[in-house]
Amino acid sequence: MSHIKQITPITIRDIDFTVARQIEQCPKTMMLRELVMNALEAASRGQERRRIVEIKGKTVDECGDARKLAIWNTGPGLSSAELDHICDLAASLGKDMALEGNFGMGAKVASLPSNTLGMRYRSCRDGAVSQVILGKREGIYGKVWVPVEDAFEEVVDVTDAVAAEAEYSLSEDWTEVILYGNRPDQDTVADPYDGDPKQDRQWITTYLYHRFYGLPEGVELYLHEGTHPRDGRRQFKTIPDRLETFGQAETVDVGDGIRVHYYYDPPYQDSSHNRSISGSLTSSVSTAGIVFRGELYDVRKARKWAADAPAFGIPFGAKHISIHVELPMNFPVRHEPYRRFVQLSTGDQRQLMVDDFAELVFQNRPAWLVEIINSLAPKPSASTDDLRKELQDLLNELRVKAKSPRLTNTGAEPVDEGGARGASPRHEGTAKSSDGQAPTTPTELIFNPTGAKRANISKNLEHAPEIIPLRDEDEVAEKGFSGKAAKYVRESNILFVNMTYSAVSAAQEHLEVRYATYEDPQIVRELARQWAERIVMARVGYAVVYAQSKQLIREWTPDDVRKALEPESLSLAADGWRDAASSAYHSISRRLGISMARKDEGDALAEISGVIMQSG
Repeated sequence: MSHIKQITPITIRDIDFTVARQIEQCPKTMMLRELVMNALEAASRGQERRRIVEIKGKTVDECGDARKLAIWNTGPGLSSAELDHICDLAASLGKDMALEGNFGMGAKVASLPSNTLGMRYRSCRDGAVSQVILGKREGIYGKVWVPVEDAFEEVVDVTDAVAAEAEYSLSEDWTEVILYGNRPDQDTVADPYDGDPKQDRQWITTYLYHRFYGLPEGVELYLHEGTHPRDGRRQFKTIPDRLETFGQAETVDVGDGIRVHYYYDPPYQDSSHNRSISGSLTSSVSTAGIVFRGELYDVRKARKWAADAPAFGIPFGAKHISIHVELPMNFPVRHEPYRRFVQLSTGDQRQLMVDDFAELVFQNRPAWLVEIINSLAPKPSASTDDLRKELQDLLNELRVKAKSPRLTNTGAEPVDEGGARGASPRHEGTAKSSDGQAPTTPTELIFNPTGAKRANISKNLEHAPEIIPLRDEDEVAEKGFSGKAAKYVRESNILFVNMTYSAVSAAQEHLEVRYATYEDPQIVRELARQWAERIVMARVGYAVVYAQSKQLIREWTPDDVRKALEPESLSLAADGWRDAASSAYHSISRRLGISMARKDEGDALAEISGVIMQSG
């Protein structure tokens, strides 16, 4: 029985519009990734002892003296027919045609919007060199016609021209792509996107360093002078290939095939750089990101990484610490079509973020890294230790109250919570169990798989936060809460308090004015500062504890708690410092009275400072 066709395939009526839309939707900045990845994959299929990729700047006759970015590789060359074939959208040779693979449309799609003048491909196969130029003419993307004798051709033979140039040998296979840009006089090495966006001097090396985590086995990547900030032809090394330049590094297997790479990059001599800058072609900025199939995604660096780092258990030292979470090949994610990020392959297919692994990173920090982080943290003061104990006592009391007996007109009546957390007695009139007790029904969906344990992020609710005051505006900005009183990091249970916040200075000024009549203004100023800081720390600390207790006793949802713990909510709590000023009045009055009665014993400031340190 013959097969009966049951469907008519969808066709594209306006092919030029569809192709242009496909091309112009691709982010320009993916261009270098696509071109280099194609070159690396081609080189990996080349001769075993000569798998080379070269990135250089060169001039071409068509564009005068302007430098053009060129990428060359020693992979298998293409015949004229094969070169013509790969110019079609989504066409490829020797690659898996699937979304999970690098199937070949990326380089053309990502490069053409920034190279409307043209991108020239040359490929040598068995001593013959074929050439094609892709570009945009009259609003249409395609193969640019080249005049040959009395006709025009799309693919031409340039073997004689290559031999005359004597730059490449005809005795081996190779492929080269040159980016002409949008104008003949455009320097595509320094300005690859024609000013939109602008790039710095080391954009090539920085991009490669923060994208490629590993190169195919046996492949070497070289950058020529002018494409990197140093001199000469230099070999590019990935982060794992440069371990010797870091102070310390360790890879931890955290289960399910996931590995976390921890790097510590200490300061370099007396400069603002990290030690890995020595001899490097690229930046030494520390980063966090996801590694999948040899590439880095969702890369956090500079201020963004410093602000996010506390959630990973790195409250201090993010400038010198990098965290890379490497996923196994079979992890349920795939590349987004333009390869800007990875997304879940099931469910809502949302973008996977490095934040999703913050608790894993926190739980598995090596002991040496914890020691380094602690060494970089400010020393805790007696006031913060005492305040944390006070907050813990309050948190314990709030939790106990939620489970204590209720007072009725017949006396104290114990409360039966009715079983597991999240369950409550049924209403009157419902059936009772065999023991006479009302059965319980869940008030929310709680899944309790065998062997499941509470996560650290949940356990943190049971402990008062560690309070870390920040007195430097740059540190506050680095943590990402300038202009706000505090930032609570739920993942690591740390409360950063901004001592430059307006409420602190307002409270200090208020106390200084109140005690302005005392004869030693220096003592008054110091006491006012100490108490202003303590009042604000207490206000935001109490706000955090009350929010924690609301979730512990199931009065608020987790989303309600998150809103209460936002920097904006904590700032409002700090702004109410006047409600807590009475405790400062009593203490300062008492201490100033002691200092005036004992003026004959010497340095009153040192005396009172000692009292402050002892009592908190």
